[in-house]
Amino acid sequence: MIQPSAAISEAIPRVSPVALITTGLVALVWAAAGQAADLSFATPDGLFRIEPGSSDRTPLMSGSDRRYNALAWSADGQRLAVVQDYGDVYQMGPGAAAPELLFSSQCQRPPTLDLAWQSSGETLVINERCPAPTPGAIAQQTLWLSSASGEVAPLRILPDTLESEVFLAPDASRIAYVANQHIFVADLDGGRPRRLTQTPGRYAAAGSPLAWSPDGSRLAFYEGDYPFQRLNVIAANGSDRRLLTPEADFQIYRSLVLWSPDGRYIAFYRPHNPPFSNQEIIALVNVNTGATRDLTRPGFYDAVSWAPNSQQLVLAFGAQTGQQTLFRLNLVDQAFTPLTTQPLQNLLDSQWAPDASWIAFTATRPDDALGIQRLYRVRPDGTELAPLTGTDEYVYPFAWIPETLTTDAQGLGLNR
Repeated sequence: MIQPSAAISEAIPRVSPVALITTGLVALVWAAAGQAADLSFATPDGLFRIEPGSSDRTPLMSGSDRRYNALAWSADGQRLAVVQDYGDVYQMGPGAAAPELLFSSQCQRPPTLDLAWQSSGETLVINERCPAPTPGAIAQQTLWLSSASGEVAPLRILPDTLESEVFLAPDASRIAYVANQHIFVADLDGGRPRRLTQTPGRYAAAGSPLAWSPDGSRLAFYEGDYPFQRLNVIAANGSDRRLLTPEADFQIYRSLVLWSPDGRYIAFYRPHNPPFSNQEIIALVNVNTGATRDLTRPGFYDAVSWAPNSQQLVLAFGAQTGQQTLFRLNLVDQAFTPLTTQPLQNLLDSQWAPDASWIAFTATRPDDALGIQRLYRVRPDGTELAPLTGTDEYVYPFAWIPETLTTDAQGLGLNR
């Protein structure tokens, strides 16, 4: 473990000792052993894959003046979809000689495109959000399906008026949304949308999410007018709705809803002493019992991510915005481990490797006048911290490549 500086030691965001989680946390046994996963990342020079241990990189797409906006890997790591210049979707797969253009948005202004592969790894779901063409007009959302043959067709399952964004289930087979003051779930393969809520309400207000549990069996959501929004959970069939934050004056500033991989816990930001402070606390709620605990002291937090075994969190903490240190929090013994040796800027995203051997994140050094966002990797114990990209390579986005059980190497390096 690295030895943090005195400043970092004093900044560790621990709370007074309490028994946070002592049961049900067991070590995760991985089915696929062997070499750790690779990372994929984009820079102005192109799209690459890199082995975090050796920093050996392989180009996936050649450089151009086109911006990368999103990456989505199929669950088996065999297919990759990317968004370029906000509105174009390309696909690569085993044996492909070059990326294939699947979709070009016809929005009048640059859209937001979210990508997700269905579990088969052959069907890509494109969630298109076109900005309102004029002030006061309604933004348009459309879902598109791209089949294995490359044909792209719109899905006509959304209502004329939406009151929220559209949220895809983890396997991309269903969606959730708010319409007519109710939460609905719809299957992408057809059928009538199902209303989950029994009473009308202010669901998913102020951009708060409808957050699917990892197994797709439940939805977590905020209800109420911002900032007085309380966290709820409901089964995907509309049963067993429960209020997880029952305090009458409960408030939120940022609507993080981060399910643990085992689906037992939700991490969220809880404001500290609102409205007199803009600091927050990371809190944890047991979805089954409703028990809630504060995990940290007040501060400014970002880049929260769960370890695959649901026993640890990574978080960026700072006493002021723009100056944050990355930590790993062990939920069993409540120990904080510093992962970076100095405060960094723009530390907004962290991702665990599928086998939990590495943690990747992007950040900017405080002495970098150009604000270059570099890609870093570090071991969960804080060792082997190193940048994977150069001082002139702005990285966005990045994603771990899912592990496959094959060692065959073909196509554009999409297999091991």
